Amino acid sequence: MRNYSKFSRRAFAAFIGIMLVAQPMSAKLSDHLSFFGVKQADDVQFKDWKKASSKEGRCSASFPKTPETIKQKVPMKGEEKELQYYVYVADFDRKAVFMMLIAEYPGIVSEENAVKNLEHFLNTLIAQNPNNKLLFADLVDVNGFPGMDFFIQSDQIYFKGRAIQANNTLYLLAMECEIVNYHEDHCQYFIESFQLDK
Repeated sequence: MRNYSKFSRRAFAAFIGIMLVAQPMSAKLSDHLSFFGVKQADDVQFKDWKKASSKEGRCSASFPKTPETIKQKVPMKGEEKELQYYVYVADFDRKAVFMMLIAEYPGIVSEENAVKNLEHFLNTLIAQNPNNKLLFADLVDVNGFPGMDFFIQSDQIYFKGRAIQANNTLYLLAMECEIVNYHEDHCQYFIESFQLDK
């Protein structure tokens, strides 16, 4: 992970720091439709992207190149249980970073706590940097599971993605880049390539 930016590391820290019983804060959720899926990406320009499957996370997504992978366990605060997580990350011409993070909670996550987790994740992510500005956030349905699309700006950096709570697993798919290197179609293709195994 050392080849990737400080902002990505802060997002990673926020991701593994989520607590199941966290109280949600105001997430400035929008009533607008999700910004993903507005138009279909041109598959021709993505023919060289690599599909990466996670056996442990029971999912897959397409990356600009074969992603680096990391897996680890961390103790949960105030409990003897561990949070297991997996990270898949790849860059696009060193101009953008694409990441898929997967965290498996021990036990069962209720539907009510699933939405609270997503709200808490977003607020924790925003709080990581005083320069973070939330441009957009919206609760969405992803294959029957609660998800949250978000778009954050930090100075000249964009961080855009989707978090999904599927049973006891939390997924984060995100793209980070400098504003001058931002390509909406790349982000859209990456997010829409995500599939949960049946």
